[in-house]
Amino acid sequence: MSSARDVGAAGEDAVIEIIMEELDGLASAANSLVEMTLPPGDDAAVLKLPDDGEPARIVLTTDTLSQDQDFRLEWWSTQDQGLPAGRAVGLKAAAQNLSDLNAMAATPISLLVSLTLPSETPLDWVRGFYRGLAEALQTPGVQGCVLAGGDLGSGPGLSVSITAVGRLPASQQPLTRVGAHAGDQVAVSAALGRAAAGLALLEAGHDCAQEDLAALRDAQIAPRPALTTGAEAVQAGATAGMDLSDGLLRDAARLARASGVRIRVDEAALRAQARALGPAAVALDLPEAQTLRWAAAGGEDYALLTTFPAEAVLPVGFFRVGEVLAPEDPQEPGHADGAPDVIFESAIDERGWDSMRA
Repeated sequence: MSSARDVGAAGEDAVIEIIMEELDGLASAANSLVEMTLPPGDDAAVLKLPDDGEPARIVLTTDTLSQDQDFRLEWWSTQDQGLPAGRAVGLKAAAQNLSDLNAMAATPISLLVSLTLPSETPLDWVRGFYRGLAEALQTPGVQGCVLAGGDLGSGPGLSVSITAVGRLPASQQPLTRVGAHAGDQVAVSAALGRAAAGLALLEAGHDCAQEDLAALRDAQIAPRPALTTGAEAVQAGATAGMDLSDGLLRDAARLARASGVRIRVDEAALRAQARALGPAAVALDLPEAQTLRWAAAGGEDYALLTTFPAEAVLPVGFFRVGEVLAPEDPQEPGHADGAPDVIFESAIDERGWDSMRA
């Protein structure tokens, strides 16, 4: 099979052959979390969860990545349209879904992947995509997850939809957006704004030759988030949490509304994080203030936003970004519609990513 051929010329069976080659050992593996009782290739997957003495709950999430909305092929050179581009999209598609399970403190057990491919898509792009998925499934906290099946289709643009399935033991409560209390500290599990800075570099066509700029670019096109932070947060006494993917200000407002509280974001803590984004601002000839916008409102960090009791010791890798406040009386003069969900001193015209707005 020539790697120069595209999917339209090669056909579905050739694409499936590539998938099986790249996922050899992963697609049919049995492990302590789940067993595929049928080999790949049938009309649907049959999974068996081991009986460990307590009924487990299933956690489900689904997300879609679309060409020109979530990634652009022009971010890669002509010679990189095969393996490098496909691998990056595979890593990002996996990160987007596995991060949601992590945010619920669930253990991933399987993925279902639907892939829409234009006929001119290089076969090597498909190989790279599944290679990226396979890499993602070796991340700590995810090694027991299997790719259980999916669907292939043809269309005018590349599109990836993944349904991720997780397991939550009966003895463990999910980490949800409800539960933050006044006095709690607000923390995140990773540095903020890196993917947003990387997106700005990509959209400007910057070559990202410097190592620090290349790292920011990769945070956007091929993220590798930590996927054990949900369980670590629960063990440390987290009261609420959610996936941080649409920007700190927007997601903090969602958590605040769900818990019926307000959140004050610590600008000094955020500025300390934003300093690491300075090289991107310099490279793009942007004011230093842009780094704070990236940290406060940039999306696709795939980190965990959590609240902990004031006395709790934060897990390694987490850092404090604010505090939880009680809701103000909605009858108080000047607050007829209630107080803002998030308090942030700097005036920033961006509030985060909204997938439904242009």
